Amino acid sequence: MNWDVAVFGGGLAGVSAAVNAKRAGKKVILIEQNSIIGGNATLGLVNPFMRFWIDGKVLVGDFFQEIMADLESKGALFENCFDSEMLKIVLLEKLEGVTLLFRAIPIDVLKEGKFIKKVVVKTSLGNCYTIEANLFVDATGDGTLSYLAGCEFQSGDEFGENQAVTLMFVLGNVDFEKIRNNIRKDPDNFYKWVSADSKVLSVAGYFKEIKHARKEGMDLPNDFFFFTQLPGTGRVSVNTTHISIKTTDDFQLSSAIKNLHKQVNDVYRFAKKFVPGFENSYIEKIATIPGVRESRRVVGLYIFSGKDVQLKMKFKDAAVKACYGIDIHRKNYTVTEEERTAIPKYEDYYEIPIRSLISKDFENLAVIGRNFSSDFPGQSAARIMPSCIDMGEAIGKFAGRVSKSFYEPAKVRGS
Repeated sequence: MNWDVAVFGGGLAGVSAAVNAKRAGKKVILIEQNSIIGGNATLGLVNPFMRFWIDGKVLVGDFFQEIMADLESKGALFENCFDSEMLKIVLLEKLEGVTLLFRAIPIDVLKEGKFIKKVVVKTSLGNCYTIEANLFVDATGDGTLSYLAGCEFQSGDEFGENQAVTLMFVLGNVDFEKIRNNIRKDPDNFYKWVSADSKVLSVAGYFKEIKHARKEGMDLPNDFFFFTQLPGTGRVSVNTTHISIKTTDDFQLSSAIKNLHKQVNDVYRFAKKFVPGFENSYIEKIATIPGVRESRRVVGLYIFSGKDVQLKMKFKDAAVKACYGIDIHRKNYTVTEEERTAIPKYEDYYEIPIRSLISKDFENLAVIGRNFSSDFPGQSAARIMPSCIDMGEAIGKFAGRVSKSFYEPAKVRGS
């Protein structure tokens, strides 16, 4: 089981790294714990692709644009919203030539100095395989490979609290005309950025309805109801469930999954009873995995920070361009009037350096996706799907130019 590049984690970051390393001429294996790729974008039903443009200028790399074009050719893209099922097809087509190992997790890491030599993986069938590679990529989302290797990592904010977890779900048979009319009739009942005339409806609000429902005894997880229109007829992706836990605690996460399903049902009942346009809606599907925003963040050659986001920092070794701002989902958080009336400004972009994607502890280990090297606020901005895809593309192409070490070339580029 010898490879040039071994990628752990088949989410968007991992797929991007694997495909780009393969296209660069490397022999690549992709190991994924589930039975399909795509991670939060497919199993987690996370939608849409958050903002990746400024004044019409696209900031993302070639691979993300390629995915968008393929989705559009299949009728599975509506502006920046996509169909999760067709995305599975698109990603699997991209992975042609990459060896796939599904239903497998790393269980042991064999090291020699500052190099990872081998990783033992175990499948759900009970089989164990030893993966030897020159270069390893941790795209697990939880920094699982890095954690097993003994890498330094951070988790949570200054109090050790992680971002809240959400379980996404899709509702069908929604009446969009009723929704548009409701927004026009009572615009103050919604966040200021909500527009009835948007081509794609992205709606957060219904503050009055939430208060009314709570007075009637309904248990609701958020102070607003938030959904985004999907491709197809009368379909929306709902991003309203919310629970705060220690995301590195297996038992807390398991309990949260149960409680999040209750929240899905509570939010669905609220929408049917109180929200115009949802009277005849139904639950089309519920995400297979919970949307974990942040757990472990592996320390790399550079720790990308919230200050880098705020100052719109540029780097000599830039790997990613992005404009999405700091977005922290907090425990027991109440929406303020200032936040309700704020409209996000997208005036400039920031960059993420390649050094933030490379472990400081092992020369042949890259770390991409939401577990990349960052502080708590920096990660909250850079964890979105377009940025994660670009992290994967950058590391995949970088792997095509190096043989056994990410470390020295990255340090030189950043100097």
